[in-house]
Amino acid sequence: MLNIIDKPPLHFNSSVNYAHAYLGALADISTGGKDTKDAVDSGKYPFYVRSDSVKSINSFSKNTEAILTSGDGVGVGKNYHYVNGRFDYHQRVYCLDNFKGVFFLFCKNFYKRVIRLSAKNSVDSVRRDMLTEMDVFIPDSIDEQQKIANFLTSVDTKISHLTEKQRLLKDYKKGVIQQIFSQQIRFKDDDGKAFPEWQVKTIGDVMTESRIKGSSGDVAKKLTVKIWGKGVIPKKDDSKGSENTQYYKRKAGQFIYGKLDFLNCAFAIIPDELDGYESTLDLPSLDVSSLVNKFFVLEVVKQKRFYKRFGEIADGSRKAKRINVGVFQEMPITLPSKAEQNKIMAFLDSLDKKTNAVNEQIEQTKLFKKGLLQQMFV
Repeated sequence: MLNIIDKPPLHFNSSVNYAHAYLGALADISTGGKDTKDAVDSGKYPFYVRSDSVKSINSFSKNTEAILTSGDGVGVGKNYHYVNGRFDYHQRVYCLDNFKGVFFLFCKNFYKRVIRLSAKNSVDSVRRDMLTEMDVFIPDSIDEQQKIANFLTSVDTKISHLTEKQRLLKDYKKGVIQQIFSQQIRFKDDDGKAFPEWQVKTIGDVMTESRIKGSSGDVAKKLTVKIWGKGVIPKKDDSKGSENTQYYKRKAGQFIYGKLDFLNCAFAIIPDELDGYESTLDLPSLDVSSLVNKFFVLEVVKQKRFYKRFGEIADGSRKAKRINVGVFQEMPITLPSKAEQNKIMAFLDSLDKKTNAVNEQIEQTKLFKKGLLQQMFV
């Protein structure tokens, strides 16, 4: 007999009892008998493997309503599928079906959570006995299970809608940027007058290299530039560098890039918190002229039409091409007046704030659901 326990914060009927039960007592748990090599192109039935993709196959071993997820690897608890019909599945994919007195949608919600909590081995994996003996927390009323499941589903729906809104904002910004830099969109001053025409300059006209000698490699407080324009971060380096390697001090507000990762969009503006950090000449930094908006210049350089075009034609091996500062400074850059640059960046910043606000809503909603699940399905 199950022990009756206190109700969780999320419940709808005060007269319904809650109890612990083993997952293996609530549903059948099995693994498939197929390997990835058994997949075929354009097969008749879905074939669920350990990745988030669904392959196909010409046979099926199950014809039921079921929940499936990876048993090992990075997909544990994440590569999650609901299926109702004929299908087959990989030998390291777990299938929950034949639910015994448990409303299916309720079971679906806690299964996603408890799989992740069970990946406690040295590698990400879940054994069948871990699932079978997993302690779950359920109401003994199907009606209560359905109400809770519907509530959690509404939370999932909200997350999906917010995620789609975030995607649309990002796509909109990307499209606007393309139109701005092709000058299909032009901004006007506060009086509604047109700004001057854009002018062709060189990087060297607006940026000069900084070479302030700093520490040697064994004591330098190092930074590094992330690829794809994702910023500057402190360098995690457990081993000390060489005392014979010269490092150079970098200042907040300087433009910095990776010589070897030029074609991978390794560009950034050094933030205030990394002021005084150091790098070698493989990560040169440049002072940006006060006559331009440094963030606008960064946005231009981050455009594929800039770094791919000019990086590809620069001298050097294609496999390990170093774009030296002199070569970079000779690259042409088309700029509007600083006043229009400021207008453009203010507009793009407003889009970023909207996107960040939506992202915050997504994270808060996920935390809300996570908290409910942690309190319910422990």
